[in-house]
Amino acid sequence: MTSKRISLIVATYNRAGPLDRLLTHVQGQTLAHDAFEVVVCVDGSKDRTGEVLEGWKQRAGFSLVTLAQENRGQSVARHRAIERASAQRVAIVDDDMELCPEFLAAHLECAQANPERALVIGKVMPEERWREKPLYEAVRDDAMQRLHQRLESGEQVPSATAFVGNVSAPRQLYLDVGGFDASLRLAEDRELGMRLERAGGQLCFAPAAWVIHHSDIGSYEIWERREYEYGKYAVQVWEKNQRDPYFHPVRNFVNGNPANRAAVKILSRWDVTAKQGSRLLRTVGNVLQRMGWIDPALATHKAILSVQYHLGVKHALGSWDALQESANQFRADPQRPDQPTGRGATRH
Repeated sequence: MTSKRISLIVATYNRAGPLDRLLTHVQGQTLAHDAFEVVVCVDGSKDRTGEVLEGWKQRAGFSLVTLAQENRGQSVARHRAIERASAQRVAIVDDDMELCPEFLAAHLECAQANPERALVIGKVMPEERWREKPLYEAVRDDAMQRLHQRLESGEQVPSATAFVGNVSAPRQLYLDVGGFDASLRLAEDRELGMRLERAGGQLCFAPAAWVIHHSDIGSYEIWERREYEYGKYAVQVWEKNQRDPYFHPVRNFVNGNPANRAAVKILSRWDVTAKQGSRLLRTVGNVLQRMGWIDPALATHKAILSVQYHLGVKHALGSWDALQESANQFRADPQRPDQPTGRGATRH
């Protein structure tokens, strides 16, 4: 038995500074410090992370548990931390987030009506000047902000596709479904959310549990490669889950923005055109951003995202013809969701 009401789970890799900032905001939580714990799993960090954690252990007003492993990915690190957690509810955040003072209390309040089933999605906000960031950063912030605005307004029903970054779940339900998939280096949040939902979890949105996400991918090249890898992992997730149409890898291709679909058809069919087209879109986007035309600039990088993602899907499926055939089968499925993943409510 434990007196802890909630365990905050953090996986960290070479982010000593952001981790220190995160723990500073944990120190300022309105929830009584003896009612929660923080479990940090260090995923092979080579920076000052160990020093930062030792310093916090000496002065923290809350329980701080630390684990360490060789670099094996965020999924493995988070799973180890959750296994070590002692509370009945676990909240999961990224190490580069800034928590509001009511963060933990708001997660508990949202789950209060159904603590053994509630899957809580907390609000994520970008930095104040996010539009001035490089476009590959800004396009991610824009997508997250739009998603959470729709959730807060009620335009979108909370679903597993929004189970990302700032979430909490019953620890026992998490263990019952097998936890994070250790084979996934990306898309592990949504894939876990889907399994939790299928196991009877009830999704709810908690705008009072807000965080500011200080995203820092590092470079355009890293971002572009990540979007490509997302496509490959999307096929893996779909195959793992018996080809459930809810997580079909070309769901956005069929249901999404027509302009992005046209860009994918033109550019992702051949690898060389994908490379050249993405380079051209990047150049145009940077010019538009310098001119102050932010929304059109963001649109160029949304197109790059779609091109790279579907390039990954194409390679995972084997060919462009295989992608087209998969899209045709998805269109013909009477059980398919009719909205892109960013908007669709769960099919029951």
